Amino acid sequence: MEEIVNMIVEEVLKKLQEKTKKATVLFTGGALGFKEAIQQLKLLLDDGWDFNILLSNSAEHVLTPHVIKKELGISNLFVEKEVNGIRPFYENINVLIIPTLTLNTAAKISVGIADSMATNLVAHAIMKGIPIVAAKDACDLQTPMRKQLGFHRIPSAYLENMNKHLQTIESYGIKLVNAGDLYQSVKNIAFSFLHEEKESNQPMKTKNIKKNVLTRMDIIEAKNNGHALIVPKTTIISPLALETAKELGVDIIQDR
Repeated sequence: MEEIVNMIVEEVLKKLQEKTKKATVLFTGGALGFKEAIQQLKLLLDDGWDFNILLSNSAEHVLTPHVIKKELGISNLFVEKEVNGIRPFYENINVLIIPTLTLNTAAKISVGIADSMATNLVAHAIMKGIPIVAAKDACDLQTPMRKQLGFHRIPSAYLENMNKHLQTIESYGIKLVNAGDLYQSVKNIAFSFLHEEKESNQPMKTKNIKKNVLTRMDIIEAKNNGHALIVPKTTIISPLALETAKELGVDIIQDR
């Protein structure tokens, strides 16, 4: 009986862990940085993240579903023409990842145009406060690769205008990073209230909790007592606890 109970507990903990790492991955048709982005997505998959993968019309033709399935070792993804509604792709996720953001999509997001699946999904994520991380390799006109490809005679006025678009979408809360930094950036932005334990000259009021699962009540108690929580790295933080920590601004420090 004890073995059966332990098996059930392990399965429940596994399911809880999976629910805390859900993301929609939206590919637009940018080719620059694609290989680096794929490697970063593989790291996230190895780290236990669950992906819903979407391809815009341009991504379907430029990057192709076959290549992405093969590179990521997955069997299922969605292309724009198959999507009847975007709600399933922004509800109950921790982060929206755009591994290949094109300049065209970035400019549309900047001025609020939502005339496609990609821009509509991003607009909904922005309005719902969902963290967004996007690789800028394909939309940054100053990336070194563009010079190697011969696109180095850009008029200053054009460059300034495109840079303004990128600055604007960053002001919306979208995190623009190099494709090679996606893995760490996703972890940082999705769980921005999680911290590694560090030595500090400024003492912080903390409480050590050694539990298999951190619950919403633990977060509320910490908020009421005005302290941060220190938990082992093995502790699973329930989805409701994650949401509550974000809402109440409670720091969760992962013990080294």
